[in-house]
Amino acid sequence: MSLNWGLVDFMVDNHLNIMGFPVQGRLQDAFVVYSMFMQNFLWKDAEFTETYADFCRCLSEISDACGGCIQVEQAGHEHTFSDIISYLDVDSLKILQKVHYDQAIKLSMKCSSRGIVKEDPRLLEGKETQKQIAVKATTTTTTAEKHALYGKLLQVLDQSENISPNAQYLKHLNDLLSKELGSTQLSKERAKLNTERAPFIPLCSNSEHISLLSTVVNTSNNKIVSLQNDKLKRLEFDYPGIVECSETHIHFIPNLKPQTDLTLGDCSYLDTCHKLNSCRYVHYFQYYPESLLKQKRKQEQNQNQNKTKTQSFYTQGECCSSSFKQIVPAQWIKCDVRKFDFNILGKFSAVIADPAWNIHMNLPYGTCNDNELLQLPFDILQDEGLLFLWVTGRAIEVGKESLQNWGYEVVNEISWIKTNQLGRTIVTGRTGHWLNHSKEHLLVGVKGNPAWLNKKIDIDLIVSATRETSRKPDELYGIIERLVGTHARKLEIFGRDHNIRPGWFTIGNQVTGSCIHEVDVKRKYKAAFPDQNRL
Repeated sequence: MSLNWGLVDFMVDNHLNIMGFPVQGRLQDAFVVYSMFMQNFLWKDAEFTETYADFCRCLSEISDACGGCIQVEQAGHEHTFSDIISYLDVDSLKILQKVHYDQAIKLSMKCSSRGIVKEDPRLLEGKETQKQIAVKATTTTTTAEKHALYGKLLQVLDQSENISPNAQYLKHLNDLLSKELGSTQLSKERAKLNTERAPFIPLCSNSEHISLLSTVVNTSNNKIVSLQNDKLKRLEFDYPGIVECSETHIHFIPNLKPQTDLTLGDCSYLDTCHKLNSCRYVHYFQYYPESLLKQKRKQEQNQNQNKTKTQSFYTQGECCSSSFKQIVPAQWIKCDVRKFDFNILGKFSAVIADPAWNIHMNLPYGTCNDNELLQLPFDILQDEGLLFLWVTGRAIEVGKESLQNWGYEVVNEISWIKTNQLGRTIVTGRTGHWLNHSKEHLLVGVKGNPAWLNKKIDIDLIVSATRETSRKPDELYGIIERLVGTHARKLEIFGRDHNIRPGWFTIGNQVTGSCIHEVDVKRKYKAAFPDQNRL
């Protein structure tokens, strides 16, 4: 039995074409390409007589010689045209090829010393190189020689630092690398136990129900405050099921005003419309069943009571004291971020920054230019950890440059898909010069090597409704707390009153007053601002 060295050369030179598009590892197509390849190297008037079965058998022999460097997924017991090469270790083939060429060159030099090569008609015709003749001169490898060749191959593998291990070891290594770590599994289990889940409440799409409920609602300040239950019960006689539907489904009831023009259709901004009292488009009340509200409040109370029972004694980035440790109350400082001394705050595990980018539009708040953001000393806030930077479409590249200047590597990007009051994707955003913006971008930068992070728990997509101008989704806070741990220090820059929450430190010029609980931060703040006595 001899190895087909021409096939070895073919696999090494064309491995990318074999495993890539359009062949994609199919043996049938690989055989066709191999046939065309070999026909170009045959002597004059010679024919290529190798069959598909021979091709498969030679591949198997080569794979055995390299310790399983070629693996084929067979569709049946015998080789069929639907068989696919599922694994190809070209490095092992290159080593096999190199060891063989070393032997071939020695044999070629021996033949040349005897005058054999000079008289070879193939060289006179200029159709084959010295390398090709050397390869074909050594295609009579015996089984014993093949085993010796394999032993030499393993020896080369052991001695080489620049060549990957043999196929079996590489496959084992890939299996280990692709296996989910125990820390990741435990972090996921803990997140399931401690993450609050909002109940799913279906929407009613019955236009008749919506029309009937619009006659029994009591409204105040563009909100539904109650239903006229007596009228609703009378409607039940003529329209069975209306009461049950009102108790189990969310209803969006048209908010019709004297200026409303039904022919114009729905307002693009709905409940976020800045001219709600004068807009001529159709707006909606949201009726959330009172019984479900009570049920939701009860569930939240039960979750808070049982939270300590579900705390795990293990989680990446925390310790067992988390089961009884209290979360630090909300802290905030009113300041101009551009002039504030960040050394007062200390170090944080996670930082969120939502700069007021200049998007060349009239906005109800002040903005900062790109240079002002680049000059902020964000680099002193962390030795290692994560920084989340909100950017507009125009500022994506500026944001990446800023993160790199602060010593961060951009490792991910979270997209916030915006939905409106009716739960539909926004198609008319307030920003965008060429296309309407229905999403926002959040760059994720990492500094240092924070091995304590809880990785692979969440995804990089948030689908959430819009609220006040520039207000971001609350889901982000849960993602960050699962990443860095509940009791890790977390900072939000350019925050507002609606951003203030337990476990977080918020700074910005739109928060009300200042409140500091951490003793060391309070001491530094008083030293820097002695006039600020009330905290």
